[in-house]
Amino acid sequence: MSTTIEAEIRQLYAESGDAALVSEQLLKRWDANVLSADDIRSLTRFMIHCGLYPVVLRQVRRCLKRDMEVPWSAFIEVLARMNVQLEPIEVDAIFEGVAHQTQTFEADMMFDLVESGGLDSFDSRPAEYRVQKINHVRRIHAEKRADLQRQLEYARVNRLLSQEKRLLDEIQAFDPSDSELSRQKDMFEFREAQEIVENALAHSPPKAEMERKFGRLSSDLRAAAKPIVREIRHRAESATEPQLYDLALMLIFMDLHDEGVKLLEKRRLSPRIDWLLLETLIQGRQYAAALGEVESLEVKYAGDSEAPFVLTYARARALWGLGDTITAIELMKSLARVRPTYRSATTLLQQWSEEAP
Repeated sequence: MSTTIEAEIRQLYAESGDAALVSEQLLKRWDANVLSADDIRSLTRFMIHCGLYPVVLRQVRRCLKRDMEVPWSAFIEVLARMNVQLEPIEVDAIFEGVAHQTQTFEADMMFDLVESGGLDSFDSRPAEYRVQKINHVRRIHAEKRADLQRQLEYARVNRLLSQEKRLLDEIQAFDPSDSELSRQKDMFEFREAQEIVENALAHSPPKAEMERKFGRLSSDLRAAAKPIVREIRHRAESATEPQLYDLALMLIFMDLHDEGVKLLEKRRLSPRIDWLLLETLIQGRQYAAALGEVESLEVKYAGDSEAPFVLTYARARALWGLGDTITAIELMKSLARVRPTYRSATTLLQQWSEEAP
């Protein structure tokens, strides 16, 4: 569908209020052969909707005389709406014209013709071809989706986050109501947030300095942060899910993890809010609360195949923070063994093995 010419049709019609005048202006461009097939389809639908049947028929005759592509579906639709009764010889002539133009323009003109059901009562061929067209479109759809899925798996294994995000959006466009794709997008957004935090930590000062940063803010900094926190709390009360997520991230990057936890606990608007809350508890060194949250999320996401991996990773980190290094390492080992591509788990396991007493 050509959204550009549709916008132009709306503008011209709003200015003149005369459908015939709008059609006349755009037909000049059709005659000049500067309209695409989608443009022509949009224009003929507009003319048919406005009842300009004679205009459509005149244009069809003009196309035939000039050996231009004929808008067959529009032609058939007009005949049907005018209740024209076709003789078998006339129906055959239409199919001969379609076959001739298919050969001339090296494009399957039947694809266009069967968009209208106007010939179905006269001949069985349009309905039969329509089934073939639907099957063809479905096959192309399945092949395209399978190709995108292969690209997605490659991006996921190689941690190409920007490509993974783009591919998830493309795949979801095939079926916006697919709950599995929605779940995958939620999990991706969690991993993306986790990657942001991990990258920030990787480029942070040494561990000793990090320990100091995680301590409570000094009184003067806390006083300076109060107006900002008040504003964030106020905005969070009516924020949409994406806005709430961004506000929480702002608090996290300001090292105000307690405030971030309060913000997220108050409005659990989506799965990724749950996952961000869990990550914030761990980053804020609220390890006992994090373990409690892990248990709650195990019940809440019992049917999610990815949840056990994420929750095992979180439980191990919380246990490490509480000093239970042996259990934490064993959990991380099991996770790395089951999911060897989970690079965060492998990296953390190596670090812990070096630090463990």
